[in-house]
Amino acid sequence: MNANQMMVFASILNCDIMKAHFSYLGVTVGGNHKRCIFWEGVLNKLRSRLCSWRGKSLSMAGRICLTKSVLTSLLLFYVSFFCMPATVVKEVKRIQKSFLWGWGSENRKIVWVAWDKVCESKEKGALGVIDIRKFNLALMGKWIWRLKSEKISLWKNILDSKYGGWRRLRSQENCKESLWGSDIRKVWKLEEWGNDFEDRGRWEVGDGKEARFWKDKWVDNVLLMQKFPRLLSISLDVGRTLSQVGVWSNNSWLWKLR
Repeated sequence: MNANQMMVFASILNCDIMKAHFSYLGVTVGGNHKRCIFWEGVLNKLRSRLCSWRGKSLSMAGRICLTKSVLTSLLLFYVSFFCMPATVVKEVKRIQKSFLWGWGSENRKIVWVAWDKVCESKEKGALGVIDIRKFNLALMGKWIWRLKSEKISLWKNILDSKYGGWRRLRSQENCKESLWGSDIRKVWKLEEWGNDFEDRGRWEVGDGKEARFWKDKWVDNVLLMQKFPRLLSISLDVGRTLSQVGVWSNNSWLWKLR
């Protein structure tokens, strides 16, 4: 799109023309989140909040509380939309460890407990500090859950038209999709979910227009295609939903399997 076309569209929509990159709700729009420079502003804020001089006047309990609150307030919008590169995750953990164990010292710190143990819940006797990588994956996974569960939403309709719906996340990667779409697809297939994200959820049948008879876990949390492979081999209803293989008659449900 050239400059003249952009001015015409801006006049029609009665809006201003902005240049990338710009910030919206504290999130940089138009940048490449795969590059570490994209995260540098957030990391600098994190370093300033968890700097050594603050640790000198705080007890261990105070440093733990500050570590938790700073992560959720500064990084929430970013980790809700973007998958953090491994280098950035490593740097965030380094800043956390330095502040928690440093006692205000600039020298090399002694780490008394493995970080994985620190991030476990208080019920297990740990400190309950947020594991930034798991926090990031959980918030990215929420987009998948919302794409699957929400029925009427403008944003969902737009993403469905662009990416083909949440079921397409299982398919092979599309070279034309955005970086965000690529991230969502990778989150779907992470080992933390099992075989894929869908294995961690269960269907509520409702009107039966969404759940597929053979290929979704709508009964006893198992796939009927795996439980009855011989019936599947002769079925003419593979890929059809529950509402397509039955009908209500006299307040009773009648199956019409072919």
